Order: sequence, then C-alpha cells, then structure tokens
Amino acid sequence: MLGAALIVVSGVYIYSRTRSGSDATEFIYSVPEENLGGHLGRAAVAVPPAPVTGERPIPLEQKAPDVAGFAGLYPGNLLNPKYWSEPEWAGSDPFGGPTIPDGFIPVLSTDLFRDFDPSLDATGMRIPAINVNSSVVELAILDLGNQRAYQTPDNTVGHIPQTSSPGQQGSGWFFAHLESYIAGEGSIFRRLPEITELIKQDPVDVFITTDDVEFVYRVTGTRQVHEDDLKLFSADDAQIVLVTCWPSRVYDQRVLVDATLVAYRPF
Repeated sequence: MLGAALIVVSGVYIYSRTRSGSDATEFIYSVPEENLGGHLGRAAVAVPPAPVTGERPIPLEQKAPDVAGFAGLYPGNLLNPKYWSEPEWAGSDPFGGPTIPDGFIPVLSTDLFRDFDPSLDATGMRIPAINVNSSVVELAILDLGNQRAYQTPDNTVGHIPQTSSPGQQGSGWFFAHLESYIAGEGSIFRRLPEITELIKQDPVDVFITTDDVEFVYRVTGTRQVHEDDLKLFSADDAQIVLVTCWPSRVYDQRVLVDATLVAYRPF
C-alpha cells in the first residue's frame, strides 16, 4: 500500500515538474500605459461637455461616427479595467471603489517624503483582495559555508533588508510562501497568483505599515520567471515587488507582483 502511494506521489511530482513553466504566459500582465495614470489615481475626473442647443438632429442613417464623443463617453482613465477591451458594453461597475482609500493622502511615487522616519522597517502587510494580513520581518542572511542565502520567512512576510524600505525610492522586495507542507512555514502568499486575473477586473492595493505610517501600493503588473532567472532590481520611483514560489509541489518558478506607491497616512 505504501509502495503504491509512493508511486502515485512520484508520478504526480514528475508530471508537475514537466509542466512547470508552461503557464508562464498566463502571469504576464501589465496595466496598459494609456490607462496607468487613472489606475494610479493620477488622472483628473473628466467633465462632460455641455450639450449644444439649436442644432437640427442628423438622421440616424446619415450620422457619421463620433470618435471624440466615443472617447468622452468611455474615457479609459475612468472605466473599470474589465471593460477596456470592449467599452461599448461598459457596465456600471465601480472602478475599484474610491480612487484612493479614505483617510489616506495621495502622493506621486516620485515624491520625496519628509514627515516620517525613512529608516523604519515594515511591520505589517495587508492585501484585502486576497485576504492577506501578516506581520513583516527583515530576513537574515545565513552563512552556509561555501555560500550565503536569505533566511526563509516563517509564517510571515519577509523583506530583503538590502532593498528599499516602505515609502522610499527604489524597489522593496517581499517574499512569502505559497505553501510549506514539510517545513510548516505557512502559506501567506497562497493566493498571490490570483492577482493576475484580479487586476483585470479592479485595482488591487497592498497596504504596508511601519511603526508610524501606513502606505498604499497599487498593483500594476505580474509575471513569472524561473528561479534561476530571478534577479533583484531597483526602480527609479517608490515601488515594491511581491514574490512567491510556483507551482505547487515543484516550486521552481517565481510569481512576481509589481506595485507602485499611491498614498500614505501617518498614525
């Protein structure tokens, strides 16, 4: 009986291994450049033009396409992302609720901040869209003799200490497990791969706290890379990158989620 179970488990693993990476294109998504300003809350609300009176209506069969009017009816920066590909069928779904969460101060990711201590580390992370609510710790560097490696996050989200702190220019890198059956180190980022589809529907916000400030980062894209191709990089503005292993049972790929700073509030 045990032998049969081992054969089944081995077969599932081998199959999963051969399929690993075959779904990489499913995780490649970025908010379209022409919609990015509205997505990040940077675009002004469009005011529809006042109706012109005193003109005779054009018969329907002779009316030329009104491209400018179409753009006014369906401005990309106000439209829910789920309708970007077919705006003529746009529904009334909200564009992710308020552009910036209540109580937060909108800010450009390129701004320099002066009203909080930039040396403070992250202490917590919330991602309401996927039910993440976790502590954050700085990951230690382990000396393994002939090489060095980062400590794995144990039932928490881990921040790579050499990367940017919350609210600072550059990229802050955060890691957590998809699952951890053997080591028992949690599954905090179990639903992180779902974000690719979620941001096609509505914005997804990542809330990161320090001792005295809470920041809001808005997801702008996702992708998948092989573990050997993962390289830490830094951005010119304030961003974060969330990382988890993929796929289940194999874990040789990495799902990356990019997000840009849009707001903050002091405690």
